[in-house]
Amino acid sequence: AVVSTQSTGIFFAYQKKSPAREDDLTVLKEILSIQRFLLSSCLPDTHIHMIRLIVPVLISVLGSAAHAECLAEITYLTQTYPVEVRNMFTSQPHLKQQLETAIRSSAAKAQAQTTPARLSNSNPISTAPKIALKMDFSNFK
Repeated sequence: AVVSTQSTGIFFAYQKKSPAREDDLTVLKEILSIQRFLLSSCLPDTHIHMIRLIVPVLISVLGSAAHAECLAEITYLTQTYPVEVRNMFTSQPHLKQQLETAIRSSAAKAQAQTTPARLSNSNPISTAPKIALKMDFSNFK
C-alpha cells in the first residue's frame, strides 16, 4: 500500500503539469512498470484489489500531459486482466464513464488536429511557379 500511496501522489503531481518534462515522463513510465510488476507478482485473488487501486488513479490522470502513457496502461490492464477490470467497472460505473469521456475528448482533439492537415494536403493551393522560365512554351505542341 505504501508504493501505491506514493505513486498516487506522483500521479496527481503529473495531473497539474502541462507539458511534462521528459524526465517526468520517464519517472512515470518507471512507476507504471513497478505497478505492473507488483500486479503480476501478487496472488490471483488479490488482482482485483490492486486494479481497484491502480485504475482510478490512471483515469484521474487522463487529460494531462501523461495521457498517452496512462491510456496505454489501462489498455494493458484490460487486456491482461479482463475479468477483474470488468468487475471493477461494474461496481464503479462512474469510472467507466470518466474513461469513456476522456477517450472521446482525446479522439476529438486528435481528429481536430488532423483535419486541417488533411484539408491542406487534399486541396493544394495553386501558386505561381517559383522559377521563371526564359523560354515561352505556350505554343509548344
